[in-house]
Amino acid sequence: MKRLLIFALAGLASCIKQEDIKTPTEATPVSRNDGWQVSTPAAEGINQDKLKTAYALFNSQTEMPLANSLLVIRHGKLVAESYNGGADGIDRIENVQSCTKSITSLLIGIALQKGLISNINTPLSTIYPEFVPDDNQKKSITIKHCLTMETGLEFDGGASSKALVETKGSSISFIMDKPLVSAPGSKFLYSDYSPHLLSGVIAKESGTSMEAFASANLFQPLGIDKWVWEKAKDGLQFGGFSLFLTPRNLAKLGQFALNGGRWNNTQICQAGWVASATQQQASNPGYGYLFWLDPSKNSYLMEGNGGQYVFVCPAKQLIIVYTAFPYSSPELWGQSKRLIDLVYEAAQ
Repeated sequence: MKRLLIFALAGLASCIKQEDIKTPTEATPVSRNDGWQVSTPAAEGINQDKLKTAYALFNSQTEMPLANSLLVIRHGKLVAESYNGGADGIDRIENVQSCTKSITSLLIGIALQKGLISNINTPLSTIYPEFVPDDNQKKSITIKHCLTMETGLEFDGGASSKALVETKGSSISFIMDKPLVSAPGSKFLYSDYSPHLLSGVIAKESGTSMEAFASANLFQPLGIDKWVWEKAKDGLQFGGFSLFLTPRNLAKLGQFALNGGRWNNTQICQAGWVASATQQQASNPGYGYLFWLDPSKNSYLMEGNGGQYVFVCPAKQLIIVYTAFPYSSPELWGQSKRLIDLVYEAAQ
């Protein structure tokens, strides 16, 4: 696979064999009038030797054969980017997998800002009562429980996600009819069902689809004009997966979060929402409101299957975006975490 490396790459990591490296096309990030300012690693305080090591790993066919893109943003400026598959990689939309969940969280923050949702302790049964069974515990499930993965509803990994994709009736009823395996609010259970219930909340409270709501209130303000968002058979966008974005546009959502839900001096998310969403909120200490947390780096992440990452470190004003083939082994997923560590260490 050919790679276009939009960063001057000189020297290779000592642990990577020379023959495993594809020769990149060397350049700095190019201004494309897409809302990104470009800069250089040196100008933004990034150790260039360490960054070269990271990009050497990224560019290794042996070490990271399924890597698609690696972008580094510092102080709000794009300083390095590389794409698998040639020059068209910069414009290719990719399945960001469960990074979609964090974007759903941002949309809940926008719905709060617009007054469509009064507070996250609102029970789902008051929003779409027609889809909630006559069960007192299920009636107590709230928006917050969905945000913290604590609805208590049964979820069995990929088989459950596949069933959600294939169900022909109401996707909300399909989920709400699942048995409870714990009391709502009592136990963390990672699930594609919880954020999908929020897709139903946004659709009901906004009077439009979540995709249309996202387009008008998040994507368009950020200059995101290219995406695909897959939906269930009843027309609801999947709240937990299957949003396709270009890496640069995915990076904008990371910058939006780093800005505290502001863009071009306009508060789009409810003030304080991102700060709350990126702190521990669940019984799982590594989870906020549909965001993963990395306390060791004082950072938070959007994270998806196959090693999709938007890593945000507010203290360093650093964003790292990595995308890959959306289905890969745990070993390759681990390599993507190693890659993020290398870039993090390069940012001084």
